[in-house]
Amino acid sequence: MKEWTDPFNSFNSLKGLLYRPWLEGILRGEFLPPIEASIDPAFLCNLDCQWCNSHYILKNGHHHEGEKIGENGNSKEKHANSRMMSRDHLFNLCNFLMDWGVQGYCFAGGGEPFIHRDLWEITRHIATRGFDTAFLTNGSMMDERDMDTVVRYSRWIGVSVDAGNRDSYARLKGVPPEVFDKTVENLKRMVELKKRMGTRIEISLKFLICPDNSGEIFDATRLAREIGVDYIHIRPAAYQNIIGNGNLKYQFPVSLIEDQIKKSFELETPDFQVFGVRHKFSPDMSIKRKFNHCLAPPLLINCGADGHVYLCVDHRGKRQFSLGTHYPDPENILTFWGGEKHQLMMNCVNLDKCPRCTFGIYNEIIEKTLLKDQMCRNFP
Repeated sequence: MKEWTDPFNSFNSLKGLLYRPWLEGILRGEFLPPIEASIDPAFLCNLDCQWCNSHYILKNGHHHEGEKIGENGNSKEKHANSRMMSRDHLFNLCNFLMDWGVQGYCFAGGGEPFIHRDLWEITRHIATRGFDTAFLTNGSMMDERDMDTVVRYSRWIGVSVDAGNRDSYARLKGVPPEVFDKTVENLKRMVELKKRMGTRIEISLKFLICPDNSGEIFDATRLAREIGVDYIHIRPAAYQNIIGNGNLKYQFPVSLIEDQIKKSFELETPDFQVFGVRHKFSPDMSIKRKFNHCLAPPLLINCGADGHVYLCVDHRGKRQFSLGTHYPDPENILTFWGGEKHQLMMNCVNLDKCPRCTFGIYNEIIEKTLLKDQMCRNFP
């Protein structure tokens, strides 16, 4: 099935070919400073999505201890077992990462990033130093200052809506339908701000497919176009992290989904695109792995709200995948990044037990272009 009309887009995983110096460093055992930092300001969320890939963080008891959130979402308490980074540590962490050479800063994670009420300030700070920021959010907790900051200074924002109407949204996410209305209004406001400011930010509506919303993809795409976002991003939900899920596997109604996505592509315009990102998944929309080794994680550093640095974003919040801590001193990262434990942990990853692989195509690129030279790289 068609995925896009223009291959020069951020969802085309072949952009991994741009990262050759980093990939060659990984193969040599000499890890460079990561390209991107995925920072989780809070291990908290105001929604309860059925498929949440941070379900084990939000529902697991050991994360319920620690820092308490004040009325405005801030706290001056600092300790490694917290569920929210303090403002001071968030600034210290980002300053260290920028000095180290990390280029992109995505605030996302094991919760809703805009629960942290200092996010607008750190975003402006990062921009003044010449680095890019991005956001993965449910969009419902953003205020006017957040939206102004994001649209003015950031490279992209993905807002998870995952439904075609307010009633379905409420059912899937365990909240009143009015949260859907708020999210849609915030998206409209950001689109208006972008037009007024003339900034380059890419605004997207995100749709995670599960069996219960499979028939709403076209409606969500139509909504996205009506709002005026730049694109809709559609992909299957990762259900493997849901506590108590066991070996339960989503049974996706593939024919229905294919039909919905096909109809959605008919809504594309020069100013609105549909991204299905099917190249990362098998025909039945399950995990797709065409590689044998876990090699790509050092392209990114994942810094959790609990003070730990995790091997990759797909194992965020799981202490057995902690490389070390960034709290209280972010420079501690230099003591383990690319070290023996880091490399050993990658070598010992059991791919069959990974919930999914965000960087799976990058693993494939490393094996097929650098190790096996299947593209004859010395011949342009």
